[in-house]
Amino acid sequence: MANIELRLYQYFITLCDEHNFARAAERLAITPPTLTHQIQKLEKELDVRLLSRKTKKKVQLTEAGVRFLESARDVLHRADEAELTARKAARGEVGRIEIGYLLAAAYSGMLQKLIGGFQKTYPGIDITLRQISTVSLISAILSNELDAGVARMPTQYPPGLSGFPVYRSPVVLALPSNSPLARTRGPIDPRTLKDETFVSTSVGFDLAFRQHVAAIAALGEFEPKISKRAGDLTTVLTYVSSGYGIAAISGELVKCQMPNVTFKEIASSTAFEVVYAFMHRTNETAPASKALIEAVRAYTLKDVDTKRDG
Repeated sequence: MANIELRLYQYFITLCDEHNFARAAERLAITPPTLTHQIQKLEKELDVRLLSRKTKKKVQLTEAGVRFLESARDVLHRADEAELTARKAARGEVGRIEIGYLLAAAYSGMLQKLIGGFQKTYPGIDITLRQISTVSLISAILSNELDAGVARMPTQYPPGLSGFPVYRSPVVLALPSNSPLARTRGPIDPRTLKDETFVSTSVGFDLAFRQHVAAIAALGEFEPKISKRAGDLTTVLTYVSSGYGIAAISGELVKCQMPNVTFKEIASSTAFEVVYAFMHRTNETAPASKALIEAVRAYTLKDVDTKRDG
């Protein structure tokens, strides 16, 4: 296969457009002899005659030249598109980003606002969403399986990972609907929970994040009894629905409408809340991901200012 320089395509196309060596050479800012030599070089590399030599007054194409002209225009067009795409990618205007998220983040509507606003500004960036647990999300970002994510903010970020808060949600109690506590009115006093059995997240999850069950038990002055543990809050709610116990979860999951689950507020002067953070690699270099980080940061600051003004 001939390794033809792009400039030879351009020389040939210009010559065909002008139908004259002198005018084409002037447009290309080269001399007519140089243009003649370059066209001959192109024919030699192709091992095909492109021009008819019957007349010197006007350029005439052979049948092969006519076909090659169509392909040459397509080659230059694709080369221009490739160059434009590369420049857009370098500016972070095109690319692909994979984002992990917790179910609660989607139910809050916050994730959709972040992604929707970014897509309007950067329509050339393809975003793929993946529902994932917080611990797995952190691991996936650090191993480059994900580019960023929205999940519960850890008590401490591991090396290589950074993040900032984007949303706060109150912690509520999830109870089996047939339990006596579910039928009471008003917020639940933590002291009334000392005889209850709890469903909680996995030990690793609890160690990395705020231990809400332990905090509630401390207020109620009792040692919590854990019947089941799960790696995600959807499974926690499923256990609650099945009657295994009660759970402390993010208020956004009230929208799950899990069967046989009733949600109650916690009566306490202490604010129980889940803090969600946008997480990303500390030294991110990909232009598209850097654009996303800046867009989310700007949105978060704007949202804070709006609430402050309100």
